[in-house]
Amino acid sequence: MSPQKIGFYSVMLQTKLNLLPHYYGKLARENGIGYLEDSRGIRLPSVTSILKSTKPPGEKAQLAKWRQKVGNFEANRIIQESKQRGILIHQQVKNYFLDEPIICSEFIKPYWHNLLPILENIHNIRLIEANLFNYYLGYAGRVDCVANYCNIPCVIEFKTAERIKPLYDEPLQLAAYWGAVNRQYGLRINNALVIVTTPDEAIVHWLEPKDVMEKWHQWEKKANTFWPNDGTNDKISP
Repeated sequence: MSPQKIGFYSVMLQTKLNLLPHYYGKLARENGIGYLEDSRGIRLPSVTSILKSTKPPGEKAQLAKWRQKVGNFEANRIIQESKQRGILIHQQVKNYFLDEPIICSEFIKPYWHNLLPILENIHNIRLIEANLFNYYLGYAGRVDCVANYCNIPCVIEFKTAERIKPLYDEPLQLAAYWGAVNRQYGLRINNALVIVTTPDEAIVHWLEPKDVMEKWHQWEKKANTFWPNDGTNDKISP
C-alpha cells in the first residue's frame, strides 16, 4: 500500500472511530514504582502503583497469606499467566475496534468468545489504550477504552479472571482514569464500566454517575496519601 493510501486509510479510520488525539507516554520503573513519562520528560506514578503502595495493611497481609499458602512458585505462575492473558485480550480488543486481523490463541479463546457479544454494544470509539496524565493530582495511566456502551459515553476497562468474583481496586482504577480523561480532553463523561470475561461467562459492572463520583473521592484520598504532605512534592503544572 502506498504512503498516500496509508494516510488516507488512517484518516478514514479515525473518522469512522471518532478517535481523540493520543499523547506520548513512555513506561519507566524506579524503586519498585511504575511511572509514565510524557513528551517533556515529566514522570508521574501510575494508577496501579499508587493503588499498590496505599493498600491497607490487612489487604497486604491477605496477599502474603495467599502466597504462603500456594507457594512462591505457584503464586508467580498464576500472576504471570494472568498478566499474559490480560495482554492478549487487550490486544484482541484493540484489533477488533481497529478492524485489524484477529488471531485468537487457544489460551484465551473461551475468554474472547464470551467477550464478543458485549463488544458488539460498544461504538463511537474515542480512545483505545490511551496514555493519561493528571498533573493536578500527580498520577498517570493507560485507559483501555473510551466509547459509547449502549449509546451512553463511558470510560471502559477490560479484565480477565478465572471466575466471576467481587471487584476490589478495579472501580478505583476506573475512577482515576475517568477523572484523567475528563480533565485531559475537556470531556463530561459521567458513566464507567468494568467488563470482566472468564472461560465461562462475561459480565458488565456498570457504574452510575453517583458511583463514579464516590469512587473518585476515594481515589483522590489514595493519590494524596501517596504523595508526601511536607511540601516537597508539589503537583506538577501541565
